[in-house]
Parts: sequence; structure tokens; C-alpha cells
Amino acid sequence: MLRTRWVLAGAVLLALALGACGAAPQRQTALHTISVTGTARTRLAPDIVIMTLGVQTQGRDVAEAVSENNRRSAEVVGVFRSAGVAAEDIQTTYFNVYPQQQYDQFGVLTGEVVYWVDNTITVKVRQLDQVGVLLQSVLTRGANTVQGLSYTVEDPTDALDEIRAGALEDARAQAEQLAAAAGVELGQVLTISEGGAVPSPIYEASAFGKGGGGGGVPTQAGSLEYSISMSVVYEVR
Repeated sequence: MLRTRWVLAGAVLLALALGACGAAPQRQTALHTISVTGTARTRLAPDIVIMTLGVQTQGRDVAEAVSENNRRSAEVVGVFRSAGVAAEDIQTTYFNVYPQQQYDQFGVLTGEVVYWVDNTITVKVRQLDQVGVLLQSVLTRGANTVQGLSYTVEDPTDALDEIRAGALEDARAQAEQLAAAAGVELGQVLTISEGGAVPSPIYEASAFGKGGGGGGVPTQAGSLEYSISMSVVYEVR
């Protein structure tokens, strides 16, 4: 009976040992990789201009200050509408009325208040040859601040798709060159990550002071450079 118990105990220990061996993780062969970054770029001519203009008025009577601001702002909008700018391309992006307490020469409050009224209008202009004339016109009709003037491309999707593919081709060419130099074989793509495509303005020195139309503010559209980078990791064998 004792001998039987020892045999059974040995069998259990052997089974546990074999199970532990079966549960042991298999050693995996480490992947060998090549990491490269491909780039591609293109230049595009702007097709729209985003103008951000402000009309600022002030007065001791808030109603009069607002009324004067409304009149001037309406004239500014009228300039763009008369030039053929669509209503959906004109937007009020800021309006504010705030009081400013007045002080005498000794820094003591006088009890008087001046009200400032700000109206900001953002306009998308598609007739690039009219930008200078429009700027000159609105500045004489009520706008007294210019907060921004940006030339851009409304829809660069097709161009970005093209240079995105070009960046991948550049990455592939680099990886193939490195693999050949190292005497290894290029395998499958493991990861791809894309860098941003922020346009940068390109200025031509010979173009300064030439755009805009007769009698308008001199403007020049220049061109925009779009660049995309693609970081790719390849397996090598």
C-alpha cells in the first residue's frame, strides 16, 4: 500500500513538471527593422484671401456709439457685396461693447464713461486681383483696423494626396537603399505615421509692391508650399 502511494505521488509530480514546461513562454525571434522618413512637397497658387477687418467707434453715449458703429459696419459689408462677394463669405466674428472709466490728471475718477464698440468682420475674397482695391475702399468707408490678411488654398486635397504618395515613395527608396547597403532583404511595412501639412508662404523678391489694382493697397499673392513627411518602419530579413 505504501509503495502504491509513492508511485502515485511520483506520477503527480511528473505531471506537474511536464505541465510547467508546457506553460513556459516560447522565445520569440526579435524583429529587425529599418526606420526612414520620406518627404514630398509642392507649390500651389492661392485661390482665396481671408480678410479680418475691424470697425471701432467710441462715445459717451452707448446708443450713439453703437449706432455709429452699425452705420460704418454696414458700409464695409456693402463694399464687399457691391464687389460681388457672396453673403455666405461675409461673417461677423466678434462684437463687443465695453465701458472705460475716465480719470483726471491726478488719477481720480471723474464719473464719466466712454463706451468703446468693436465689430470684427471676416471676409473670404475669391477675386484676388481685387484685394488691394477692396482694402483701400473699406478703409475709407469705415473699417479702421486690419487684423489679418491671409492668402490660402480653399481645397488642397488633391495636391496633398499626390505629395502624400510621393512621400511614401521617397521612404521606400531610402529603405531599399539602406537594405541593399546592409546586405539584408526589405520586408513588409510595420508602421506608418504622417507629419503635418502646414502651408508656408513663398515670397518672390521681384514681386514686392506689384499687386493690387489701380489706386488700391499694394498686395501680392505669392505662392504656398505644402510639405508632408511620412515616417515608415520596415521589417528586414
